[in-house]
Amino acid sequence: MGTLDFKGLNEYALSNIDSVLNYYLPDGKKVSGEYKALNPARDDNKPGSFSINTNTGVWADFARLPEVKGQDIISLVAYVKRYEHQGDAFKDLSDLLNYGNRVPTKTNNSATNARRNGEEWLHVTPVPNEFVRRCYKKHYKHGLPTFTWEYRDANNQLILKVLRFDKQIDGEREKEFAPLALYKNHETGEIKWHWRMPKVDRPLYGLHELAKRPKATVVLTEGEKAADAAKALFPSCVCMTWPNGSNSISKADFTPLAKRNVIIWPDNDNAGIKCAKELKNLLTSLDAASIRIINLDSLAKTPLSESDGGPLFGEDCTWPDKADAADALELGWGAAHLEALKKSGELFIKEAVTHAPSDIKPNVPQGFKLTDNGVEAFYKSDDKGNEKYRRICAPLELLALTRDAGGSGQDWGVLVRFKDYDGQEKRLNIPKRLFATDGGSDIRKQLLSEGLHIEPRSQEKGKLIDYLNCPDITNRVGLVKKLGWHKNAFILPDQTIGETDSPLLYDNENARDCKLKAAGAISDWQREIASYCEGNPLLTLAVSLAFTGPLVSLMGLSENVGFHFYGDSSLGKSTLMNVACSVYGKPSEFKGSWRTTDNALEDTAALHSDMLLALDELNEANPLTIEGIIYMVGNGKGKNRSGPDYAKKKTQRWNLAFLSNGEKTIDDYLGSIGKSVNGGVHMRFLSLPASQHEDEALKKRNGIYTNTHNFINGAALSDHLNKACEKYHGEPFLEFIKQLTSTDLSELIKVHHAEIATYRERVLGNDAGGQAVRAFQKFALVGLAGELASTFGITGWSEGHSIQSAISLFRMWVDIRGGTGNVEEIQLLNHLAKQIKLYGEKHFKRWDRSGAKDPMIIDEHVPAKLETWGYREQITTRHPDKDATTDHMYYVYKDIFMDVMCKGFDGKRAALLLRNLGVSILRPSELKRSRLNTSETLPNAGGKPQQVIKFKASSLFEAVDRMALSDNEQDEAKHAKSA
Repeated sequence: MGTLDFKGLNEYALSNIDSVLNYYLPDGKKVSGEYKALNPARDDNKPGSFSINTNTGVWADFARLPEVKGQDIISLVAYVKRYEHQGDAFKDLSDLLNYGNRVPTKTNNSATNARRNGEEWLHVTPVPNEFVRRCYKKHYKHGLPTFTWEYRDANNQLILKVLRFDKQIDGEREKEFAPLALYKNHETGEIKWHWRMPKVDRPLYGLHELAKRPKATVVLTEGEKAADAAKALFPSCVCMTWPNGSNSISKADFTPLAKRNVIIWPDNDNAGIKCAKELKNLLTSLDAASIRIINLDSLAKTPLSESDGGPLFGEDCTWPDKADAADALELGWGAAHLEALKKSGELFIKEAVTHAPSDIKPNVPQGFKLTDNGVEAFYKSDDKGNEKYRRICAPLELLALTRDAGGSGQDWGVLVRFKDYDGQEKRLNIPKRLFATDGGSDIRKQLLSEGLHIEPRSQEKGKLIDYLNCPDITNRVGLVKKLGWHKNAFILPDQTIGETDSPLLYDNENARDCKLKAAGAISDWQREIASYCEGNPLLTLAVSLAFTGPLVSLMGLSENVGFHFYGDSSLGKSTLMNVACSVYGKPSEFKGSWRTTDNALEDTAALHSDMLLALDELNEANPLTIEGIIYMVGNGKGKNRSGPDYAKKKTQRWNLAFLSNGEKTIDDYLGSIGKSVNGGVHMRFLSLPASQHEDEALKKRNGIYTNTHNFINGAALSDHLNKACEKYHGEPFLEFIKQLTSTDLSELIKVHHAEIATYRERVLGNDAGGQAVRAFQKFALVGLAGELASTFGITGWSEGHSIQSAISLFRMWVDIRGGTGNVEEIQLLNHLAKQIKLYGEKHFKRWDRSGAKDPMIIDEHVPAKLETWGYREQITTRHPDKDATTDHMYYVYKDIFMDVMCKGFDGKRAALLLRNLGVSILRPSELKRSRLNTSETLPNAGGKPQQVIKFKASSLFEAVDRMALSDNEQDEAKHAKSA
């Protein structure tokens, strides 16, 4: 046998890369020039870390670096198939691609051509009978299958097969799956069986059963074996699955399940739980009649025999990891066990309750009729005793009596529903206090203004008030003045999500200004918007920030989470905001503007409580009020007001995530009018550049993106995203809240706090300043919010993508800021260093010491200092192997240091900072007494010790540099110094 052409085979494999990867790693997906899949050589639950570059063939498992990586496709095959020799991998890949006659093929099975020029072959369905008979009975490599599953269409005709092969490797059983389908070469007309799955529109397993039972509930499992097992557990249902497992949902055709009742049985692992949520979102977009997910916790029981007439369950146990319906059968579960759990309400995950007050059936008081024509009032009986009614207004429904949901027993009203002249449905709460006005005229004015037709006769006007003031309305609705969380429920302008004791109503005249709106399906939003966040940390952070809003109050944060993206025009800042807003609604309507007053912004912030507040164009803000606005929004509290006009208006409060953009930083913006920015503003307004590129040409071309996903440049991708956001929006937020309200919130909060603490220790260590810690906690919470949305099946991102994006951007924030110290401390040190650089010669008299006999030498040959801050002493250090070095010791009068040198800063804080950093020189006794200054006998003081701040210039400058270093750089610097 001649030399194996490794280079040629690798190049040929790259030209057929899609076919190769779909065969060896069938559960993966392409993301921006990379193919991400589960690593079959380890226990890998979620794709993301195992990645293959589809252009070069370079591959790696980033969770196992540096051990697991390679430079070409042959080495990948060797790793995946566990070959010890590259030659074996060469043969395997060559057989698959029918790569000439360089090596002998193991079989002349024509199906080995399946991967060659895959684009030329079209899937043939259904399979003609003559080709059914020609179907291969065994695999060219794996031999005879252990199981074979036939996928059939609604007419019970064969579409394709999936074969399973069980092998023993190192004493352990390994399983391999191979799809087998019929294809036709559209150029030659040749028809043959290929060992590969169709790329798209893959059929569901069990379509022939679905067609025979059009009203049966469908049970969806992950895998054919589980689907077959589920038939015994759900005998009245059609049990189905889709090909290739959890990572191939998007490639299967689920449209036959539209309008059907569906039960999802997930595998018991993270991938299974995420898969179930993705299926739920997909089926929701297909308008499935109902969707229920098996509560795996309910299966943590020991099933007993169904035939002895005794109890069905024994002691509680643990439902095994990765267990599915097939495992349930092996463990002794039967249909009766599941039916018992169903009757007890344990079998299915309890979905979030979504309801609105308009779901309530209306009341009709005695003496009135409610018809399609309107409300009619009794006015007389004729001679025969027949009651006569007269129309008083258009149809007007009395839904409920309302009152404060907080339990105060105040703010009673009546909730009504009607349609205006354009047919638009209106819902209105009428306060009971308005019935005390002159004949109820204010009530009629309000109803007329909203578009209700009222008969003009005075008698009918009075009857209308009688109708509305009915005391016999039985329904009750609680009034809530604040959007967002109310106990464990989430209040929206038109609905409440979650469990409540009674229906709730958001009662605020500004409710219509909250522009929540849903359009399209979550799957559309994932495909057209969220998928482009992969590889783009800034885009990921913006979307994750949108999901952070509902978590701020849950996590008990003392201040809100605000971010500001800044940079030149045309980078894509508006796209970042639009993509974030698309989580909630149509960006052009949902986002706000900085061009507003602080009073108006207070109302706007309250309307976005526990959600996202997005403000466009910082440069349009009033520079005189912007600092106060940032504090107000960040602190989550409006102004305290007094006076008769505000007697009934409580101080508004909110928790939210806050997003801003503009061409300048807040420092630049306020600096232009001579104002400085303190750390409190920076903490409430974390600023990031809207590009991660240092190269100006790359920044101009790609802007906010580090990965343009095959678009020609950043502008083209932004154009796509902006259009998609206007088309698909709102559903991600609603789904996030529905799943959040169905989650154990106390456990979620505990886990998130623990994760933030873990990441903080890993990223920051123990030496970071308080402000850096505060900032990191916000970055981490945003990252975890994105991870939570991914776990809920909303984003489609790989595990770890969101939190890693947040951490990388935090590190960028630290670099730009100048270190992990508190910003005021950094500013203080920089100020002191600048004072020494500017005035070290001008305001400090030179003072040298030469020895015991002549201890003080004052330089008398320079002009007298008009303003003396203290003395400076030159210190020379001689070295045996290099030139001597000089330093200066500064003795600053204590009062001068506090009042002059630290002007504009807190002098005591500055002295404390120098002591804590080891810059100021103090005696041990002074350190023990926590003194900030030392005593020194200075020239021209009559021998009396003076109180001074004493330090070396080099120590001060080193502290400045140290404060500007990242933690890793500090560690390296310490190591280098010790070495």
